[in-house]
Amino acid sequence: MFRKLIFNTYEMYHFRNTLAHPNHRYMHKVFINNKPLIFDNVYGDLKSTNSNLLILSDSSFTLDDVLMRIETENIPGIIYLSVTPDLTWTDFTSRFVIVEAAGGLVRNEKGEVLAIYRKKFWDLPKGKLDFNESPESAAVREVKEECGLKDIEMNSFLMKTFHIYTEKRKNILKKTHWFTMTSDSSQLLNPQEEEDIEKVEWMNKDKIIKLFYPKTYHSIAEVLDKYFSMQ
Repeated sequence: MFRKLIFNTYEMYHFRNTLAHPNHRYMHKVFINNKPLIFDNVYGDLKSTNSNLLILSDSSFTLDDVLMRIETENIPGIIYLSVTPDLTWTDFTSRFVIVEAAGGLVRNEKGEVLAIYRKKFWDLPKGKLDFNESPESAAVREVKEECGLKDIEMNSFLMKTFHIYTEKRKNILKKTHWFTMTSDSSQLLNPQEEEDIEKVEWMNKDKIIKLFYPKTYHSIAEVLDKYFSMQ
């Protein structure tokens, strides 16, 4: 049902530059086919979004209508307005199997960020929580397993992202907890090949902009954007 949509470099930068004003706070956001579906309050200040996303209201469109349009139409994303966006979000999440994951944005002493290359995309290390595992513990474990690092210092919570995919004929809503971490660049990097990770490397901001951003998912780009906005 939910297929991955690949954007070219121009579309990637156009999307990121027009998605939203940085001071606008959305109620809920999920990525479907690498496009954002935003659940917001109909009484919110949309003038501050500076967005080219399609704006629909629940007074005219059902949630099924919205999901069909974001799945089938060539649009950058949708803002879905509702008097009760929390209830609409609950309706949306009830349609999926929810899987929790955690990942790390790891910085070294040079200010470089740890990046992995998997299945033709640049990404950040992350993975599913084990049974009874906390997001913090899972994030550290996944970074160690996927990148080969031994010593990592957990810093702080960064943000959460949501995206949808299909696995074994089930529609999955993945909720990923992101944390900032620090590590030493002198440690040996070892990509976890059984997880299809081909490369692990430290990248400075210039390289992330030129190489990473054009070949990553929009949800991952938002994690980097949030991190860089705090520097």
